[in-house]
Parts: sequence; structure tokens; C-alpha cells
Amino acid sequence: RRRVADLLPARPNLHVLDLATGTGDQLLAVLGSGRVQEGVGLDLAERMLDVGRVKLAARSDLPAARLGVGDAMAIPEPDAAFDAVTISFGIRNVPDVPRALREMHRVLKPGGRLLVLESSVPTWAPVRAAYLFYIRHVMPTIAGWLSGDRAAYRYLNVTMEQFPHGPAFCRLMEDAGFAAVQAHPQCFGSVTIYQGDRPGGAA
Repeated sequence: RRRVADLLPARPNLHVLDLATGTGDQLLAVLGSGRVQEGVGLDLAERMLDVGRVKLAARSDLPAARLGVGDAMAIPEPDAAFDAVTISFGIRNVPDVPRALREMHRVLKPGGRLLVLESSVPTWAPVRAAYLFYIRHVMPTIAGWLSGDRAAYRYLNVTMEQFPHGPAFCRLMEDAGFAAVQAHPQCFGSVTIYQGDRPGGAA
């Protein structure tokens, strides 16, 4: 999440939107970058937002931010309102990813930047094999035992394997109108930060 904040546009006084913000962890990292003037976090889960509001209230050292209910496929914000949009571990659960990407493009200013942090599958064979074994067998067993809901973690590993990653996700971003699209693999490729800019203006 700190690496996502590092990839924000290199200019001050940014207005940033964090989608699927949950309890606000990515938004907090963004606000702490030193380049943000105001942040907005949107999520569908009001109870998670309540936890996020408590976290934000405890950080009076950070820039102003507001949290609200909002859908990534129909963002309740005006056109060209933000210098950057972030979404961390949320795009995989959006029913219509191309539609959500188009909405993110819409609310970005020309020259604004989208940063997507999402799980991916490593390409290097030894790491890939270990990773797949872990998410298919170890994680569902341990997490299911702790939570009492093994099926939820089985769903998680299936979506992690099937969701487009690497060049495939970059193409989705390009199809939505983003330019200078890049993938930044992290943690041996088990997660990836995708970066793309809305054409026009200064990135």
C-alpha cells in the first residue's frame, strides 16, 4: 500500500479517490504521502466505513478526508474531479470490471492516474507452484479453521487464480482509455500494482 502511495502523480495538492476503501488502510497510506490535499474513500459496506472513520479521526496529522457509500461501477462523483484514483484488493470483486475502469477514467482529471493493487499469480515456475499450493490448500484450511467458513476462502483462491493479471489486466485498462499503462509486480508477483494515466494534462 505504501508503494501505491509512492506512485501517485509527482505534484502537490492532489485530490485522491480510494475505491473499495473498506476500513481505510489504503486511503491512510495515500494521505500520508505528503502530496495529498484531500482524500475521498468509497465502499459499499457501511460498517467497514465506520471503522475507517474512527481510524481517520485518530490521525489529526493527516489531510482532510471523507468516507461514504459508493459503487465502483457507478461512482457518485463528478467528471474530472480527481488527480488520482486508487483501489486495493477490490477490483477482483467488481461484477463488471470494464465498466468500473471506465468510471474511474471518467472521474479522473486529464493527466490523472489510476493505481490498482491486486492479487496476481507469479510467473516464475518455482514461486508459482508454491503460491498455488498455498492458496489452494494451506490458506483455505487454516483460515477456514480460524473463521469457521472454509467456503469463503475457497472462493477467494478461485477468484485470485481466475482474475486477469499482468498483460491481460493492462489490456483492460487500455481498452477503458488509459495510456502509459504499466504493471509493477510485487512480492515475487503474488500481487501487482497497475498504473495508467488518463491522457491529456500533466501526469
